[in-house]
Amino acid sequence: MSLELTEIVKDFIATKLLSKVELDFLESELWETLEHIDEITSLTSVPVKISKELKLADGSSWQLCCAVILDSVRPQKSSRSEQLKKLIEQFSLQ
Repeated sequence: MSLELTEIVKDFIATKLLSKVELDFLESELWETLEHIDEITSLTSVPVKISKELKLADGSSWQLCCAVILDSVRPQKSSRSEQLKKLIEQFSLQ
């Protein structure tokens, strides 16, 4: 998890707006997470305030916040957040 990722998530919580560059960055961060999920040993949880704002369970990760933001701003047929949740469960990263 990068400092930039956390700042972008916090900015989105505050403004509900992100630039194309910021969204592209979130896409690349999420892609890296999905591609290397089998190498990840743990995920850092977001503060409760952030998880509540994004309607996520307490203890949710920054990466899951990233997926939820992308799902809301750049929706796709398949939910990024659901895909990531399944992988987190599969690899026991909670």
